[in-house]
Amino acid sequence: MNKKVVKKEKQYDDKEDKRIRKAAYSSSASQILLLFVLIVLFGFTLFNSLYYIGKYYWNEKDYEKGIETIEINNKKNTVFILNQGDIDKKVSENDKEEIVLVNESSIELTTNKDEAKDGKITFDVKYNISENDFPVNLYSKEDSDVRVRFAYSYDNENWTYISNTISTYESTINPLLQNYYDISGIVSTLKIATNFELTSAPGEKSKIYWKSETTIKNKESNLNKGIKANFKIEYKESL
Repeated sequence: MNKKVVKKEKQYDDKEDKRIRKAAYSSSASQILLLFVLIVLFGFTLFNSLYYIGKYYWNEKDYEKGIETIEINNKKNTVFILNQGDIDKKVSENDKEEIVLVNESSIELTTNKDEAKDGKITFDVKYNISENDFPVNLYSKEDSDVRVRFAYSYDNENWTYISNTISTYESTINPLLQNYYDISGIVSTLKIATNFELTSAPGEKSKIYWKSETTIKNKESNLNKGIKANFKIEYKESL
């Protein structure tokens, strides 16, 4: 008698397949997430590197131009000073008959909005002459080879020229016509303003601009003569 052999069909385990696919998907998702994190980190690192390289590059450029930026922070105020470069000029044949060198600086005060009282700062404004090849005048002259005048503004448009006596470490200088000062041959520090005040209401910002206008006569006797100076704002204290 022949026995009938019945083959059992292999049953497909759908649950096992789902577990395998789930594990594979989870592994793939983890790899994608890891790749995304690595891309983000790389992008962040690249951005920071470029930012600091760029910042260093521009700071180097500013340094070459003599530009100085100063930021001072405390619980009450933030102060930002921008001193825009040195004065460094030698007279040449190609210059105009009258050479005018304009140099601007500014100081800005921002007071914390949570403060009960206005913020206040004091600062000095100075014109430091380190080299001056022009002849010294025993008395101030209207037609001096080198003259300078100073002004301030709260909007960088309307300027007030100072006309007070300016002191140096050695003497004083009186103003001439149009608020000019004769500085021919002087090598010293001119104290333009001392303990000048700037105030700002809580949550507000105040800014003041200062500028110097140095005028040099271009004539044959002045060829190749020059002047080096630095016009700057110096922070003193914050109240």
